[in-house]
Amino acid sequence: MNRSEIEQLTDEIIGEAVLFLLKENLPVNFQALIRMLRAMTSGETDVQRRKLIVKVIAEVSNTVVTTRHKPVPDENALGRDARKSTGNVYPLFSDSPQPGNSKKH
Repeated sequence: MNRSEIEQLTDEIIGEAVLFLLKENLPVNFQALIRMLRAMTSGETDVQRRKLIVKVIAEVSNTVVTTRHKPVPDENALGRDARKSTGNVYPLFSDSPQPGNSKKH
């Protein structure tokens, strides 16, 4: 298997696990995903696919560890606009009203 095939299978495996969680109305988070992937490993008969699922579990677990230990940026160093947003969420509207016509229609 080449790299793109492995990446595609990895995406499919993660997708299968997430779809199962959604169908069962279970929470979708890292811990639930890892539990689901472990369950998939125990039921998998294809040796190569089982090995790939184990690698996916390691990758997801690594992501959890990396995310939890990510340093939080200093708000004072980032400036005023950074305090308005959280992570990759940015405000759609500024604090001040826009100048111009006060007509609603």
